[in-house]
Amino acid sequence: MKPSVIFQHTWILFIGVMCANAAVWWSRGKKEIARQPDLEEGYRSLIRGWLIYGNLPWVVMGAGIVFGGVPSVVHYFDPRNGPFVIAFYVSVVVVWILTAYWVFLRGGAEALIRHPGLLYMPSQDPGAVKGLVALMLAGGVAGLTMMLLGYARVPE
Repeated sequence: MKPSVIFQHTWILFIGVMCANAAVWWSRGKKEIARQPDLEEGYRSLIRGWLIYGNLPWVVMGAGIVFGGVPSVVHYFDPRNGPFVIAFYVSVVVVWILTAYWVFLRGGAEALIRHPGLLYMPSQDPGAVKGLVALMLAGGVAGLTMMLLGYARVPE
């Protein structure tokens, strides 16, 4: 059975959403930059990092679909579907590790607080950002664990 065109190209939609989010962040940031011009390089750096690291897994996924014989995005739910699927999961885990390192050890939480408009949180405490990131990473690890244990198999 040939996969749906939608499921073959969903990775492009994911990249589009990441880029749209970056555009929204830049729009919000421009308002803050007008008030505090010294924040411009920080906004540029944060948004550039979002675009590069945030899109890395989707580019790997797209390469697997376009060049690697992975039929569709749905096949990425099972890590046993070949080397491109494994590469996708490795890229996701690498992004998680880099995110945790940056947020917890390199002042990333504080950088996000210093640049309003990137996160809308009720608290401007870096500890709250760290807690949110820890919760998101834990959810990702739980989801990946379920996939590795076979709870998200693709029907044949």
